[in-house]
Amino acid sequence: MGSSDPIGFVCGTKGDSVSFFLNRGATLSFGQIVRIDSGERSFYARIVNAESSSTLDTIEQLREAEGKESFGPYSAYRCVEAILFLEKTADKVHSPTFNPNYKDKVYVASEEDCAVLKLSGELELGQLRSGEHSLGSVGINIEAIPLMMGMFGMTGSGKTNTELILNAQIIDNSPKTVALIFDFAGQLLEGKGIKPQKGLKDHPLFHGKVQYYSFRDGKMIVGLHTISPEKLLTLFPDIGLPQFRLARKLYKKLGKNWIEETREVYGTEGHVGVGRIADYKMKHVIDALMLKLSSLSSDLFPVSDYSFIDNVTQNLCNGITCLIDISGISSEDQNKITCLVASTVARHYKRLWEENYAEWLKLPTLLITLEEAHEFLDPNRPRTIFSDIALTYRKYRVGLNAVTPRPSRINFDVFAELWTKVIMKTELRKDRAYLTENTPYLEYSDTEIKMLDVGEALLISEPKIRFAVPIKVTHYPEYLQRRGTEDYGLAETKTLSEMDERLKRLREQESLSF
Repeated sequence: MGSSDPIGFVCGTKGDSVSFFLNRGATLSFGQIVRIDSGERSFYARIVNAESSSTLDTIEQLREAEGKESFGPYSAYRCVEAILFLEKTADKVHSPTFNPNYKDKVYVASEEDCAVLKLSGELELGQLRSGEHSLGSVGINIEAIPLMMGMFGMTGSGKTNTELILNAQIIDNSPKTVALIFDFAGQLLEGKGIKPQKGLKDHPLFHGKVQYYSFRDGKMIVGLHTISPEKLLTLFPDIGLPQFRLARKLYKKLGKNWIEETREVYGTEGHVGVGRIADYKMKHVIDALMLKLSSLSSDLFPVSDYSFIDNVTQNLCNGITCLIDISGISSEDQNKITCLVASTVARHYKRLWEENYAEWLKLPTLLITLEEAHEFLDPNRPRTIFSDIALTYRKYRVGLNAVTPRPSRINFDVFAELWTKVIMKTELRKDRAYLTENTPYLEYSDTEIKMLDVGEALLISEPKIRFAVPIKVTHYPEYLQRRGTEDYGLAETKTLSEMDERLKRLREQESLSF
């Protein structure tokens, strides 16, 4: 059956729901896009359900199955349900204003239909899935980054590969775009798995457009002299107002050395010594603050004036993507570093917007990729900077990419602000229900989300893509192979054989001179 042949005809419509009988021999899959031609209109719909039956009633079917009686000619049929999402009239494409008629012909989506849907974008993620075939490119626009996004899927569904593809596209579009990436498992630099893999280090622009930070190489330290009382609000989201006021008093009295001097006094004199410095008497507040200050590890927070965060901020402003590997340190330190870096960078964008708009316009659009996002956006935990970024930072061109296998643990107000969603295989019913109930255009996709294969996803990116697009995410090694190496415009070097020949001649000349 050719792509231009109808695969069935409409047998019923109700609102935005369409039912059609499928021709014998035609195959479809959940989520596949079909086109329905209805006079001068064409409707586009997604497959959400299917059933098969016959014109026999139940008792007759059972007798037929047992071979006891033969009922003569009858019809077996497959009925498919689809949901309308787009209508095309002449050269105009818009949301459906009506629905098809009985017996209108149904077709599988073609390359031409893919062009009508306008699914391509500067940040290409993959190809449109149509059954077992892949059609045109699917991607999001750079303007979608500040509108926030999320990547959701169970372990092994392909989230790491999707992260690599998206961030590789951001690197390709530098200096218009830049990424701040927090890697909790240490898999994005070299790739995931035991066998040799491909990671961001294999990107042709890695050495010029990416800066890698890791605790293991000593590049990731935050000097105590750079920590002001205001930064304690980021390091310790649960800090109370009395503790913050006490910290400000100590800072005003002792200056940039306030943390190490206070810890030294507390170690020798206890709360009395700290209270004497700050003229403060509430023991429980002093003890609570000192417990927090004492938890700052000397490996990550040494006595120093240097902070790698300043280098991160400078690189990002210059269009250099920063990959921060926080694997190998405690979860408490991971949270501290992640929140402190993100808040410093985001507030830099905000401050420039407020104080120097002309310079702000020169900044690249920033996407912050946050793995294990549920740990930072859980409504049952103290609010972090990432909630503020998702809710209020879009006008500063700062976007958040919340990556997590547990979307149901993300604060509802934050989840509602994630206008772009990449949804991969999710088996836990609670998470599927959260996704389908709180995401437009996913009301009928519970079964589809459960059945997605590795590397397959549904993409929604409002306001550009107002329906769930079934995509096959590009495999990162294939992307690298297709992209090829980067030409830096350097002079062509001589081959080793040519250099060996030249050295041989030089040695012969030297021997003759003697």
